[in-house]
Amino acid sequence: MLWIKRIARVFDAISEWTGKIFVWLIIPVLLIVLYEVITRYFFNSPGVWAFETSIQLYAFHFMILASYTLLRKNHVNVDIFVMKLSKKSRAIIEIINSLILLFPFAVVLLIEGTYYARESWAIKEVSYTVFAPPLYPIKTVIPVTALLLLIQGISDFLKNIVFLVKGERI
Repeated sequence: MLWIKRIARVFDAISEWTGKIFVWLIIPVLLIVLYEVITRYFFNSPGVWAFETSIQLYAFHFMILASYTLLRKNHVNVDIFVMKLSKKSRAIIEIINSLILLFPFAVVLLIEGTYYARESWAIKEVSYTVFAPPLYPIKTVIPVTALLLLIQGISDFLKNIVFLVKGERI
């Protein structure tokens, strides 16, 4: 059980640090959006670069923080059905959800996202706008997000297994 605890701690630390580092990316996103709003509505001079940059930064922010959100248990849940269950029953439901939903989703996203990013890098894909920023860096974040989700999902899965076997949370 000690090795399971170590793995879970390492995986949790990866998600924790990812969250602590990239949560601050929302500030440049907000500043760019603010710039776009001011130039568009007050000076009637919208900038294509600001719109495209804010979209890509927000997409990066949203995706890269998925594992941190999973670590903190902040994803949307329908707790009405499980809140009256015991902690062990909830752990069993989380294990089943991981096996049926999270792991298959993350694996497919990892495989397909890698293919998607590889194709984008191969053609040096750019946006079809006047600004034409490269799209391949942001598409690379898709498999990275999947990998981070998979890592955090494994950590939660192992913690639930330990809880069921030993009755203690790690």
